[in-house]
Amino acid sequence: MAATTVRMTLESDVRLVDIVHSASETMAHLAGFDEDDALNVGIAVREAVINAMRHGNRADRAKKVGVVLQATGNSVKARVKDQGAGFDPGATADPTAGDNVLNTSGRGLLIIRAFVDKVDFKFREGRGMEVTLVKKRAARKPKTILASARP
Repeated sequence: MAATTVRMTLESDVRLVDIVHSASETMAHLAGFDEDDALNVGIAVREAVINAMRHGNRADRAKKVGVVLQATGNSVKARVKDQGAGFDPGATADPTAGDNVLNTSGRGLLIIRAFVDKVDFKFREGRGMEVTLVKKRAARKPKTILASARP
């Protein structure tokens, strides 16, 4: 399968994340993922876009979030770019530690990392953050044919 690519530019308005979620799931289906894995891809990309809108762009509708989704025969890749000040992903609080478990937010990176195989963060000086997510489809197991036992 040749790569299929979808590009979107969104205002920093969380009401638009359903569009990205749906497109991400569709792209995962095109790459051959089953329902559960396609949903997980959609959730991971959704979280990345919400983070870009809320934390990166500080909900400033004048700032855009760029999303590029690419499906191949065995993987789906998403790049999410914001126009914010950037952040250090290693310095974010662990949502599973201490009192953080009581917080109502702060689990986005944990969810993203749980649902995709690879996450890369790139600070683009003066142009915000770029987060790249990759999910590879597990190799399909060959069907085995059981031979009947004959005496």
